[in-house]
Amino acid sequence: MKLQLEVTTSCNLSCEYCFRKRDKPNHVDLSLVEKVADADELVLYGYGEPLLHPQITRILEMVNGETMLSTNGMIDWNFDEVLELLDRIGISIDFDARHRKGLVFRKIEEKLKKAGEKATTQIVLTRDNIEILDELVRVSAENGANVQLTNVVAGNLEMYSKTLYFEGSRFCVETVRGLDRDFILSAIRDWSRGGGEWAEEYRKILDRVYEEGYSINIPYILESEGRIEVAMRAEEVVERCEDIARSYGVDFERASFFGDWRNRECPYEGMVFIRADGMVAPCMSFAYTHTEVVNDHFKSVNEHITADLNKVDIDSAFESMGQFNSLRKDMTENFPWCADCPHVSGCWYAKQNIDCYANSVSCSECLYSVKIARCLL
Repeated sequence: MKLQLEVTTSCNLSCEYCFRKRDKPNHVDLSLVEKVADADELVLYGYGEPLLHPQITRILEMVNGETMLSTNGMIDWNFDEVLELLDRIGISIDFDARHRKGLVFRKIEEKLKKAGEKATTQIVLTRDNIEILDELVRVSAENGANVQLTNVVAGNLEMYSKTLYFEGSRFCVETVRGLDRDFILSAIRDWSRGGGEWAEEYRKILDRVYEEGYSINIPYILESEGRIEVAMRAEEVVERCEDIARSYGVDFERASFFGDWRNRECPYEGMVFIRADGMVAPCMSFAYTHTEVVNDHFKSVNEHITADLNKVDIDSAFESMGQFNSLRKDMTENFPWCADCPHVSGCWYAKQNIDCYANSVSCSECLYSVKIARCLL
C-alpha cells in the first residue's frame, strides 16, 4: 500500500502558484500517523512544508516502510536528522524568489550537497525560468540528484500567461499545423453552412482524427499559435537538458508540453491523499477547494472527501473510494479530454468540474493525467 500524507499545512514560503489556504496551520496528529505507519511506502508532503512539523523526526521513526519527503529546502535546524531517516528526499529548486517569496538558493544548494543521491530536485517550469533550466539541471546533477520537471498549474490569469504548455493533444496540433490556414478557414466556413466546395475536405480531416480515437478543436488550435510555439521551444530546451542529466548519470523525468486524449493515466491510481486533519481525498488536487485556470477558462475544483481517518482505518478509507477508483483505472474510456472538445470555450460543465460523461467530479482537464504536471510520488 502506498499513501501520501500531508504532514502540515504550515509553510515558510509564499509561492504564487500554490493553492494552500493561508488560515491557521494544521499539523497531523501522531494518532493518524499510527494508522498509516505500516504502509509499504509513505510519501510525506502536501500543501505545507513537512520540516515545520514539530515532531517530524518522531513521525519518520514511527514509519515501517519506505519514506519519501518533499521540502522547499529552507529549513536548517532538523534537516540532517530527517535526512538520515529518509529513503528519498525531494527538493524544490529555483534560482530566485520571483514566484516563490522567501526562497534563498544558497540554502537549497547546501541541502543538495548533503542529500546527494538520495535527492530528486523538482523544477516548476514557467516562461521565467525555462531559459536557465540547463543551469538548474547542472546544479542538481553535479550533486548526484535526479531531476523531475513539472509545469506550473495556474491559479490565476497572470500565472497562466507564464505557462509553457498547450493542453490540446499533440496529434491534433500536428494535424492542423500541416494544413494551409486559408484552407482550414474556408473548410470550417463551408462546414458551418452545411455544404460547399471545402466541406467534404473538412469531413476528411475530422474522419481521420476520429479514426485515431481523438476529438479536435480546430479554432482553439488556430488561435493558440503563440502558445504552441512556446511549447515547442520548451521541448527543445528540455531535450538539451536531458542530455546534460545523462552525461552526469542521473535520472531525468520530463514534463509534457502537450496533452494526449488517448494516453492518460492517473498518478494516484491505487493511492489516496490524507490531509493533515485526517480527511481522505483521491488525490492532492481534490483535497481542497480551489480555482484553476486551464484551457483558457477558470475552473472551480471542490474538495472531494471520501473518508475521515479519525473515524475509520486505512483499509476502510481505501474502500470509500469506490466507483471513483474504478473510473480512473481507464481515464481515456471514462473521462473526456476537454482540451480537444470543440465546445470547451464557454462550457458551463467544465467550469464547474463536471463533464459530459456525467462525472460530477471530473478528471477531464487534469494536467497530471497527461504529465504536463508531475507528482513527486
